[in-house]
Amino acid sequence: MEIKTNTSKLVKPTKPTPLNLRNYDVSFFDEQIPNLNVPLILYYSTAQNDVHANIFNHLETSLSDSLTDFYPLAGRYVRDGSFIDCSDQGALYVQATANFQLSEFLGLVWELKYNMLRDLLPCEVGEAGEVDDPMLYVKVTTFECGGFAIGMCFSHKLSDMSTMCTFINNWATRSQDVSNALELEKYTPIFSVPRDFPKRNLTDLSPRMPRTSLMVNNPARIFLFKGNAISKMREKIIFEDNQGHRPSKVQLVLALLWKSFVGIDKVNNNGQSKASFLSQGVNLRNKAVPKLPDNLCGNFVSVAVAQIEPSEGDNIDLQGFFTVLRDSVKKYDIDYSKALMPGGKEYDVLIKPFLEHTQNMIKSDVNFYTVTSWCKFSFNKADFGWGKPVWKSIGKFAAQNYVILMDDQEGDGVEAWVHLDEKRMHQLEQDHDIKAYAV
Repeated sequence: MEIKTNTSKLVKPTKPTPLNLRNYDVSFFDEQIPNLNVPLILYYSTAQNDVHANIFNHLETSLSDSLTDFYPLAGRYVRDGSFIDCSDQGALYVQATANFQLSEFLGLVWELKYNMLRDLLPCEVGEAGEVDDPMLYVKVTTFECGGFAIGMCFSHKLSDMSTMCTFINNWATRSQDVSNALELEKYTPIFSVPRDFPKRNLTDLSPRMPRTSLMVNNPARIFLFKGNAISKMREKIIFEDNQGHRPSKVQLVLALLWKSFVGIDKVNNNGQSKASFLSQGVNLRNKAVPKLPDNLCGNFVSVAVAQIEPSEGDNIDLQGFFTVLRDSVKKYDIDYSKALMPGGKEYDVLIKPFLEHTQNMIKSDVNFYTVTSWCKFSFNKADFGWGKPVWKSIGKFAAQNYVILMDDQEGDGVEAWVHLDEKRMHQLEQDHDIKAYAV
């Protein structure tokens, strides 16, 4: 099974970026984000015979149109000045062909499939932040059956998942045969965050990713929690909410995973418990009052750090872990809503979670886990004219103690992409609670 790269080129915006938009200053939130690429691969199944003949040019043309709207993605990040030079140098666009069918790839055992993800992406996750690194890479790979995969890497200095989805849906809408002006308007970006929350020229404390992961062997596994398993977890949780909400599937799965992590860490520390921290990404668009639109682009995220003390880990059950996670997100809700109001800009409130995350991550006497949830985001439905994706994946991360959550294909379950060392991964696979709920 081989994937062959045929051509690589820089795709520029259809229309040149006006001079008054040439320098895009990053925002306060962008400043907190490490220089890395966020990978996403969408897989499409089609039996149309003419797909391979026109798909590369078709997607290139619509990509160029979308870059006119998302002009910073065609620029280059200048680290010294903390701005994007919107020079229209372009996004890197790679065309590739696979000598096998999409169904063959999807049917591979996990280890083989995971190792092939690198070949479906246009670059390494760490290839970001230098002055000649594109802000967006795209790789379109066609399969013998007519199916294809779109592998994308977005510079995190500009793009959080909400921004990525706005771009993907803009591109997908432009790729469809029938023009839909109202749909396109929903996915037209708003680049107002740097104006409303200007950069503070803070010291860049974000970790540096290695440029390549070739020598890094970090095991990853998908633990699939189907909708019926999540329903069983809900039955174990007492949830007090006068608004009629029920426990979210994300926090239920996280509570179960974190409970297992704490138990495994104790076993590997000769029966001694350490403090355990779990950091979750938080989409601030949902925290503002009133809620801000999804097409507000740029990073508009924070983190919520939950903590279990050594003396607590042995004495709390799934309910306890769930409550700690829920409270860690809720504790900043009121402060966030005030700090995000027009004229608020309470930077001390906004910077506190980032500092808490960084300080705890580098401590040697604690166990620290980072979680990102991509559940409920719209990339699952991106239709470029050939239907919705039949699967989606990330790429290989040079990371440990890292979890990405995504919706399963049915939408009511969760795929947990877990990155651990080999020993703890095996222990997690044998964990009683994980085996009870995960496929």
